[in-house]
Amino acid sequence: MRRRILMALVLIGLLIGLGMGMSRPLFAEDEVIKLNFWHAMGGHNKKILDELVDKFNKTHPKIQITAMNIRSRDERMGNDYKALYKTILENLAKKTPPDIAQVYENWTTQLMEIGVIVPIQDYVGKGNIISPEDVNDLVPIFREANTYNGKLWTLPFNKSIYVLYYNKDLFKQAGVSAPPTTWEEFREVSRKLTKRNGEQTAVYGLAFYPSVDIFGHYLYAYNGNFLNGSKVAFNSDVGVKNLDYWVTLVHKDRSALVSFNDKDEFMSQRSAMFLGTTSGLGFLSKNAKFGWSVAPLPKGSVTRYQFAGTNLAIFSHLSPEKRKAAAIFVSWLTNKENTTYWALNTGYLPVRQSAIDGMEYKHLLQSDPRYKVGIDSLKYAVIQPKVAEWEMIRGLVDDAMFEAISLRSTPENALERAAQMAEHLIRNISG
Repeated sequence: MRRRILMALVLIGLLIGLGMGMSRPLFAEDEVIKLNFWHAMGGHNKKILDELVDKFNKTHPKIQITAMNIRSRDERMGNDYKALYKTILENLAKKTPPDIAQVYENWTTQLMEIGVIVPIQDYVGKGNIISPEDVNDLVPIFREANTYNGKLWTLPFNKSIYVLYYNKDLFKQAGVSAPPTTWEEFREVSRKLTKRNGEQTAVYGLAFYPSVDIFGHYLYAYNGNFLNGSKVAFNSDVGVKNLDYWVTLVHKDRSALVSFNDKDEFMSQRSAMFLGTTSGLGFLSKNAKFGWSVAPLPKGSVTRYQFAGTNLAIFSHLSPEKRKAAAIFVSWLTNKENTTYWALNTGYLPVRQSAIDGMEYKHLLQSDPRYKVGIDSLKYAVIQPKVAEWEMIRGLVDDAMFEAISLRSTPENALERAAQMAEHLIRNISG
C-alpha cells in the first residue's frame, strides 16, 4: 500500500511538471535568476539606463540584472564601443562571456557564426514574452537591421541617425540664412562661415573627426556603397571623389577643422557646424549657451542617411531558464513605455512605431521640432554592412581618411591600399 501511495504521488508530480492540470510557473518560487548586462553607456545616458535597470529589478523580483559599464581606458585610443567589443571577445576566449550585451549588427554576424548568441526569434510568440505584434511594432529599418536570414536575432536599443548640427548665431553673423541642403552648398556655406584673423582661424565652418562614418555620408549620398555583396566598393570613383572632397575642405578651402572631438569644438563655438547623431540632442539642449538647431544631412544624387547605435543580444552559455529571463529583460527594456522614456531622456530615437506615435513623444516633437529631423530622416535610413569583417574594414577606411587628410597619400592611393587589405580580409575570413 505504501509503495502504491508513493508511486501515485510521483505520478501526480510528473503530471504537474508536464503542465497537465495546472500551468507551470516561469521560475521556481525560491529561485532568483541573476544576469549581467554589459553596455557602453556613459555619463547621463548611464544614469538613465541604471534607472531603467533598477525599475526592472523592482518589478521583476525573480530576475535581477546587474548592469556592467565597459569603458575605454584611454579615450584617445578608441571609444567605449571599441572597448566593449574587445572585452566581449576577450571574455569569450576565457569562457566568461556576458549574459546580455549591446552589439552592433556586424558583431551579431560574427557572434552568430561562432555560435555564442541565441536568436530572439526563439521567444517570439512563446510564453507571451515577445508577441508578433511587438515585432511588427519595431521601426521597420531597425527590425530589418536586427533580422538575419529571415530570423530576428537581436532587439534594437539605443538607435540614432546622423543630422547636421549648426550654430544659428554664427549663421546669422555670416549672413547665411539657412543650413545647406546639398553637399555643394555645404562646401560654400562652410567657407562663408569661416572667420580668420590674419593667418589664424577664429571660427571654422565645420569641425569633423575623419572616420568611416564621415566617409559614408558623402558615399551614400551619391549612391555609393562600402561593399557590394562580398566585393569591396568604397574605392570606386565616387569613393575617390568623396575623400578628395574632405581633403579639399581642410587644405584648399581651410574651412574645416580636423578634431578628435567635433562636438566640443561646436560647443566652444570654434566651429559653426558638425555632423553627429541625434543622440547628442539631449546634451546640447542642456548645455549649449547659444542658438543652435539641426537639419537633415546634405543630399547628393540620392537621399540616404546612415543610422547608428546598438542592439541587445543574449548569449548562448545560459541555461534555458536564464535565456528566458534574459528575453524578458530585453523585451521589457525595448517596450513602448521604456523606449519612450529612454528617448525622452537621452535623445536617442524610440525603437517602436507606437512610441513615436504616442502622446508623450509627440509632445516632445511639438515642443522641440529639432527632434523631428531625426524621425523624418528615418525613412531614408541605410544599414551599414553587416558582414563579420566590417569591424576591421571600418578601421581600414578610418586609416585611409587620415592618410589622405594628412597629405601622406593621395585619395586614390589611400583608398586602393585600404581596398586591397579589405579584400584580403574578406577572402581569408569568409573563405
